[in-house]
Amino acid sequence: MSNDPLLDFYQTELDDLEQDYTKVKEQLRVEQDGPTQNKLERQIEQIGRQMDECQQKIDQRQADRQRQVAQIALDTLISILKSDEAQLELIIQAYQKTVSHWPVPVRLEANTVETIINELERIARGQSSYTARDEFIAHVVHQTSAPFLSNALNQWSVQYRAGVDWLQLHTQIQAAQDKRLETAEPAILMSITRCDEVSTQTQEDATYYQINAWLIEDIETYRSRKTGYHSLLATNSLESAPYLLEELLPKITHLLNHFLAEQRRLCDFCENYPQIHVFLPLELMHLGVDLWPHLNPENTSRREYLGHDHIVVIRCANRYDRNYRKSPSWLKLWKRHQGLLQESAKDVFVLGHDHDLDELMDVLDAAVQPASNVVGLHVTQVPLNTEDLFYELLDSGLPLAIWPRRNLTDNAYETAMADLLATCCLERLPHTVKDKRYETRRRQNAPDCHIGHHLSLLWDDPYLVPPKSA
Repeated sequence: MSNDPLLDFYQTELDDLEQDYTKVKEQLRVEQDGPTQNKLERQIEQIGRQMDECQQKIDQRQADRQRQVAQIALDTLISILKSDEAQLELIIQAYQKTVSHWPVPVRLEANTVETIINELERIARGQSSYTARDEFIAHVVHQTSAPFLSNALNQWSVQYRAGVDWLQLHTQIQAAQDKRLETAEPAILMSITRCDEVSTQTQEDATYYQINAWLIEDIETYRSRKTGYHSLLATNSLESAPYLLEELLPKITHLLNHFLAEQRRLCDFCENYPQIHVFLPLELMHLGVDLWPHLNPENTSRREYLGHDHIVVIRCANRYDRNYRKSPSWLKLWKRHQGLLQESAKDVFVLGHDHDLDELMDVLDAAVQPASNVVGLHVTQVPLNTEDLFYELLDSGLPLAIWPRRNLTDNAYETAMADLLATCCLERLPHTVKDKRYETRRRQNAPDCHIGHHLSLLWDDPYLVPPKSA
């Protein structure tokens, strides 16, 4: 017997019908008279229809009860989570940690308990042995230092979730994620964007910029599923406020230290350094982002440059503007790039420079023709105006470029670049550039004679973009 009188009534009715059905079926089996057999067959059909109708009522009632119980469970869970406002920040962090792993586009910025639970309920379990809501609760129980909250969630589990052990589930989830992260290829996406609204509101004739950053746990997973990412700067934080460029750049070292520390904390078992992708507007493409310094955590008196240990590439933020009209060409050329990954890098870059923009336009127009195998621009001379150069590159749709920020003595740049591009396939070019930058740690490789000090690389992957642009 259930606790539902109506469900019990339907079940009793079905039991009676099943008995009648069996009884009439037996009568039909032994009956010899033809007309009586026909009558019994019609009676069996009628009882069968009544049984089907009764079963439908039972199924509907059970479904209604399940929905009611599920809603009561959700309401109770929300009530528990809202019982102490001091726990809200922890709850938000647990939610963000949870949704970063599930392949469903949900709101990352959820600031109320109701919104968090509603978003979690949208995520299908799939092949997992636990739900996204289960993972979220496990994170809350693991992180909270409030006994009343963990006790209440454990009691909720006994009543509504078959007594799941939240701490044991957290250990299971963490072990699986740590194993996955061991071989992951992480990335930090940093964007510096113009704040035109702030710039126009100020009395001074100046441009303000704003920085943001995200950690990508594994590049391939993020490309395909858009999951496994974390925001590295809190919304409306002091670090994410608009600044003049001369105010923002001195803060870079502090921010890099924070971003890299967060990557180590969140991907503790990862065996690979994160790639660094810096998204810049056209007017800032001249910045030597690979030379941004950060502090060695083991030796805080020694400065390290970002490009020594990390693949560092520049990304053109203007490509992710909805007004970028050459997006179809960019996507086609990136697809072309994917088919040329094992080709020698020297064979897929076209030579050019901005000392004659008309000539550069002709070079780029020829490079993007269907019969071409070019996917990038090798800038052979230090750009006169980086903004003009990349305006033309964007207009062509080419996703890759490599260029010097400074000339070397005795015109050694051309020889050094020819050697660099000839020594690797296209797929390995970012790694080769990183190795060349690492060589500048040796004192004999001085800035006036070694290309690694002054080498910039554009690598505009349309499928590896900040979460808000994905």
